[in-house]
Amino acid sequence: MTPPPPRLENRLPPEDLLERDEHPLRELAWLLAASLFALAVLVLAAGVVARWLAPHLPFRHEVALAERLFDEAAPADPQARARHAALQALADRVAARMALPAGMQVRVTDDPSNFVNAYATLGGRIRVFHGLLRKLDSEEALAALLAHEIAHVKHRHVAASMGHGLAVALVLSVVAPEGAAQAAQGLLGGAAQLALLGYSRDNERLADEEALAVSMALYGHAGGMAQLFRVLPQADAPAGTAWLRSHPDTAERLARVRASGSLAPAPAALTPLPAALRELPPER
Repeated sequence: MTPPPPRLENRLPPEDLLERDEHPLRELAWLLAASLFALAVLVLAAGVVARWLAPHLPFRHEVALAERLFDEAAPADPQARARHAALQALADRVAARMALPAGMQVRVTDDPSNFVNAYATLGGRIRVFHGLLRKLDSEEALAALLAHEIAHVKHRHVAASMGHGLAVALVLSVVAPEGAAQAAQGLLGGAAQLALLGYSRDNERLADEEALAVSMALYGHAGGMAQLFRVLPQADAPAGTAWLRSHPDTAERLARVRASGSLAPAPAALTPLPAALRELPPER
């Protein structure tokens, strides 16, 4: 027996339809809000994962990204080439005492700006500003500075401290090198902004400890490190001084060097800077 066909009918809408609290626009607003919240959580989670993962990637990926972002052709000026060579030679001596991981190298250049600062960035790139070089009187002080910055490279503090966007770019550089480099450059707006990278106080103390150990290994004393701390900006320096963004108080750092008992010779016993680093171009 064939079942009867379904019965179709037009039902009237409920009489209280217009009196209900539900509204399509309200439901849409809730949907959009929930979607935005989910997107924010996803972006935040991606950033956290990227910040954790970036320091654990092989260092060669940092180097590859740094080559696209920061590296420039060798300067044509003989004096500039001599400065680069002097900085690199001292950095190589310092790095040889720091047990860097296999394949990790540093590349040091100078910058004519008058900032009393230096910084390490991606791929072992380190830049020293002329404003700081003019205040340093000894090779020992410069070696302590380089050891501090190389320690940040050695322990991958740079990658760990990068912002969300650049950390993601570093992770992406493993699979899409060119696209990641372009994205990172757009986010940074120029390599100079990396001078404002901030590390944790623990990172800074670790870098100071390594610089002290290198000073003792190379020179048998930490007189240069003490000199370095004396010329760095103090706690009452003008706002915006990059060095003060995360570094411990300079007086505190100098007190730790004194407490270590490693201040042997007087400043007159320190080694002068190489001639190429004493003969800087006029201030801008």
